[in-house]
Amino acid sequence: MTRVCLKNVAAAVACLAAGASAQAVALIEEGFDSFSGLAGAGWVAANESSPVGSTGLFQGDESIFAAHAGADDSYVGGNFNAAAAGGTISAWLITPEFSTAAPVVVTFYARADLLAPYFDQIAFGFSTAGSSSANFTLGAATTVTGGWAMYTASFAAQGAGTVGRFAVVYTGSADNSNYVGIDTLSVNAVPEPSTWLLFGAGLAGVAGLARRRSAQPR
Repeated sequence: MTRVCLKNVAAAVACLAAGASAQAVALIEEGFDSFSGLAGAGWVAANESSPVGSTGLFQGDESIFAAHAGADDSYVGGNFNAAAAGGTISAWLITPEFSTAAPVVVTFYARADLLAPYFDQIAFGFSTAGSSSANFTLGAATTVTGGWAMYTASFAAQGAGTVGRFAVVYTGSADNSNYVGIDTLSVNAVPEPSTWLLFGAGLAGVAGLARRRSAQPR
């Protein structure tokens, strides 16, 4: 009887371990403490505005507003000068490569410095073909609010060995824009549903073992 119970315990623990290892895995976590250090970590910042203005993206300016988290200037900032007067802003912040073998969820925070009648917009999306802006599929542009708000994007698994990148793009008319910030970006791999079923099976195994043990004569 003792030998059978030990086998059941081992099987249940194995199921639980498999389920626990399938928790969401952080692939990228960035708080933007140093904009100048991003390139060395595989990030790409590119100003493709038309015509190009005097600024692109840069270290956040705490005198305009403070970061979502961390030091007051620890975010990426951009302003209307990314494009020349009358132009269109297209300032890109692109992550390093990350695995797309499992489904991916990206979260980040953005806010604008609201100054009527101006407004600021961002778009974001994924690429599986590299860091060129032409490789990305972006969603529709969205107008950023005057307080830090979280944005979320998900991407389906692409198979073993595949990689991708995520981009946030400051966009819109230079004449209508003012100032925007991006902060606290994370990329997480999430488990497949079948793995969560395995985790459930592990719990059921432990529960069944407990019932059998409690039913034994004392």
